[in-house]
Amino acid sequence: MASAPFTLEGKQFWTPDLPIAATRERERFSLPIHIHDFVEIQYVAEGKGFHYIGNERLYVEKGDFFIIPIGTRHVYRPASEAPKDELIVYNCLFDPSVPDVLARAYPLPEEAMSLLSGQGQSYRRFKDSFHEGKACMETLYREYQAKLPGYEAVLYARLTELIACLYRLELSGRTSASAMSRLAKVLEYIERNYDQPIVLSEVAALLPVSVSYMQRMLKKATGQSFTEYVQNLRIKKCCELLRQTAMPVKDIAAQAGYRDLKFFHELFRKKTGQTPGEYRNGEERKA
Repeated sequence: MASAPFTLEGKQFWTPDLPIAATRERERFSLPIHIHDFVEIQYVAEGKGFHYIGNERLYVEKGDFFIIPIGTRHVYRPASEAPKDELIVYNCLFDPSVPDVLARAYPLPEEAMSLLSGQGQSYRRFKDSFHEGKACMETLYREYQAKLPGYEAVLYARLTELIACLYRLELSGRTSASAMSRLAKVLEYIERNYDQPIVLSEVAALLPVSVSYMQRMLKKATGQSFTEYVQNLRIKKCCELLRQTAMPVKDIAAQAGYRDLKFFHELFRKKTGQTPGEYRNGEERKA
């Protein structure tokens, strides 16, 4: 018979008068996979590694947000035990009664409060691409650590701000997913024809929409202009060839659609911080 998982209890972290806590942890290999009797919002602040959650193993890095429901088995692990691979995670944990307190005090949308999943519901994951959530989590943590007069009220306010931020990320993610679905034909076309001159009007006709509208859609969904998206894809393909083949650099550039070798070298350095030769030599040293 399987033993019960290690359980973290909220009473270890807070008092009955203020059932909220905030920590900043350097994740190690010593903490066992565990469950807890509180809701937890987590932000990966530094480093990279893996989040073992339920039956999944998720790669995580700076900017990843999670909402962990009550009773969810999980644990973080850094990429290695080396100091260079340390993984720093901010945690905001609170009793399941806290969302009701917030709902009575602040006019948050009901759907925003539903993000704080109860027992048996799935975890939530968000990407803090523009660092808005990072600021919320850091100020909440500082307030909790300083414990200045009136900090209890400020903590509730900061947690409300954090929930609103996560709700906006949720809505943004839905919009991006919908836009990406609409753009599927465009992205597939670029993937197939990245080595050729791409005519904007022909790409927009795939949807069909105007060129300017298609460009706005792509920018909103990917955060990149049309030119940036194509260039990044071409450079990505070049990096793959540099790693996997011994082809001359000029042939790799031509295969990615670049006929002007000087322009290619300048663009490659701009995108990767290295020349093609330096990139290839670096990858060979790693092998």
